[in-house]
Amino acid sequence: MNIYLIYASFGIGAILAILSSILYRKWRIWKFLLLLFMGISYGIYLFKPEWIPVVTAEEFLEVFGYILYAIVVLIAMGFKSKIKITQNLTDYDFFEMEKELDEIKSDSELLRLRYISTIGLVNDALLFYNDELDGFFVTEQFQKIIDTKQTEFTMDEYIALIHVDDRNQYLSTIKKINKKTPAFDLKYRLNRNGVFVWVEERAKIFEYDKKIQVISIIHGIDIKLFPDTMIHEIDSLPSEQHLVQFLTQASKEPEAFYLVMIHLTNIPEINQRFGRDVGNLMIAEYIRKMRYHFAKDLNSIFRITGIQFALIIKEQKKYDVLLRALQSGGDLINLAINIGGIQQVVYPKLGVVKHEPWSTYSLNEFIGLATKSLDEAIRNTKRNYSIFGE
Repeated sequence: MNIYLIYASFGIGAILAILSSILYRKWRIWKFLLLLFMGISYGIYLFKPEWIPVVTAEEFLEVFGYILYAIVVLIAMGFKSKIKITQNLTDYDFFEMEKELDEIKSDSELLRLRYISTIGLVNDALLFYNDELDGFFVTEQFQKIIDTKQTEFTMDEYIALIHVDDRNQYLSTIKKINKKTPAFDLKYRLNRNGVFVWVEERAKIFEYDKKIQVISIIHGIDIKLFPDTMIHEIDSLPSEQHLVQFLTQASKEPEAFYLVMIHLTNIPEINQRFGRDVGNLMIAEYIRKMRYHFAKDLNSIFRITGIQFALIIKEQKKYDVLLRALQSGGDLINLAINIGGIQQVVYPKLGVVKHEPWSTYSLNEFIGLATKSLDEAIRNTKRNYSIFGE
């Protein structure tokens, strides 16, 4: 999530709240309380990220950003001009009033254009449904997803673009959205020049003038060499190609780092006993835990194959935690996971190699050493890890 976009949204929201209060000659406390609450939440993210429960800091920041944008939209939609006319107005009064109205109109239009431009900085596409939920307006990013210049769609036009097998699910979800069901998360296929592409749409609602307003984000799902699990935690991981690019950049930096190859050995057995869906959920939970403990502030977990992953650790303290967990066989590595009443322990094998700033290994040799260490760990029956050089 773009930090500058968040700061811009705070600024726009504050300006709108102040102008609204000045025009109405009454301070709208609820607007400032909302901005204050969001400011405190952002302060917790910056200075006390350990206070954030359940989700990671990156997930919190993404959700925080979209909530902030919705609040700014809400404040903007509540921005109306108000004129108080008395019986004793002079020509001069009318002139001054007209001048003030022109200034307000200019400021309002400027704020509107700034907000539209700010939306353009968001990586994901945005959909703004109309009041009747029978059409919507889309941003430029959506146009790129399906390669079109159209900015407004009726529901019939959009349904025609959705894969036949996915239409009923989409329509039933749209019909059910209300105050009791204020959000949805859907994956479906859209027609892009005759080829169907997978997209994910996440929507939330808010109420304005006693009517439900729906805003959603939508992004394309990258189909990798292995099938998508339909679980965001897994499918959103960078691939092996991204790992090579990351290592190329990291090897140029003066700091040492560790490459950890992880093989989830008993996932095939879990798939066989309980089904692939359960296995995928186990993998997702395992990756979530590993990211929390060792890659919380850096998107440095990569998916190599269906059950093999790579982890980059740049902080020595985090590596020390990993090493202690490996040596003690603690539950930071061997995770007991409960999915739908099915409890299993996921047993990994890990191969570790350290990259020093003065290392003379080529990139392929370095990755090869990590893979070799992992192979040694897989063959070792006494411990579940192997560190190159030990």
